[in-house]
Amino acid sequence: MTNFIRNAWYAACWSNELEREPQAKTILGEYLALFRTETGVAAAVEDCCPHRFAPMSLGSVEGENIVCGYHGMQFDCAGVCVDIPGQKNIPGRTKIRAYPVVEKHKLVWVWTGDPKRVDEGLIPDLRWLDNPDWRSVTGTTRYGCNWVLLVDNLLDLTHTTFVHQSTIGTEDVANTPVTSERTGDIVTVTRIMKDTEPSNFYKRVGGFEGKIDRWQKIWLDPPSTVIIDAGGVPAGTNDKYRGIDTRIISILKPVDDSTVDQIWAFARDTCLDDADLDADIEKSIIHTFNEDIEFLAGQQRNMEKRPERKMLNNTADSGVVQARRVIDEWLVADMAPARSDTSAPAPAE
Repeated sequence: MTNFIRNAWYAACWSNELEREPQAKTILGEYLALFRTETGVAAAVEDCCPHRFAPMSLGSVEGENIVCGYHGMQFDCAGVCVDIPGQKNIPGRTKIRAYPVVEKHKLVWVWTGDPKRVDEGLIPDLRWLDNPDWRSVTGTTRYGCNWVLLVDNLLDLTHTTFVHQSTIGTEDVANTPVTSERTGDIVTVTRIMKDTEPSNFYKRVGGFEGKIDRWQKIWLDPPSTVIIDAGGVPAGTNDKYRGIDTRIISILKPVDDSTVDQIWAFARDTCLDDADLDADIEKSIIHTFNEDIEFLAGQQRNMEKRPERKMLNNTADSGVVQARRVIDEWLVADMAPARSDTSAPAPAE
């Protein structure tokens, strides 16, 4: 599988999950301590005090600083030591690594690469999470696989016919051809299903009784955000006022080579004040994603045991193949020296 793309933004958690008490997070195999200061600023530092290597995540927050819970040394959001108990002189080398942090789209984003290459424009456009005309149900699911396998899984929904029959899968998904295209660094996979039976999930969320026209438009916003534009309307009507329009957003956080967190949101443009529907959606989405866990872990095991073998590609894998190429290109650019004119491949408009 691939190495990590470090010069990029990764969502560490939802903003409402980060409070003043430090939290331990692992991103790209690096151990971080996330915290929120007294004034509400989100920050991230390496989870290792330079004094005796105690985890900073076991400490506390005092004012705008994080305090080591072992011997009380304090560090500001830039990683600079500002206080050593019982010692007036603070050596200039007493620092810890600090990571650039931005809060956007109700998420805490961490830049894991070269601080000189930080570009906030590379944060994926997740406008539906901020739009008052949309309502979101959110969560996080962990998988025991390399993050690229989860990208594959989300881009090719053919498996829903077989894995997710109780929720989102129907026979038409696997039997309907897909089209794929690449525009800049954005790979899009589209599947249009006409006059089809709605899935169990669509019957509950959309209230459909008869057949529907259904669509799936999926794209990878590199390196690791996958957005699914999915919806349906009564067959032959093209009437969105009687249908549903949704965005299933997956922001993938590679934890290590064989573990990935899927920070997800299900956004909809209907029934915005229906708390019961929120609960129903949350239950269904968690059930759906949990059905993938065993398959993805099994893929990981088989890859590790058969490193000399390559996967076969079917027609439905066209988008997956193109996405893998984009990821490979980002890896090459990530390892290249920083240039003055650009920091990394920019996603297409």
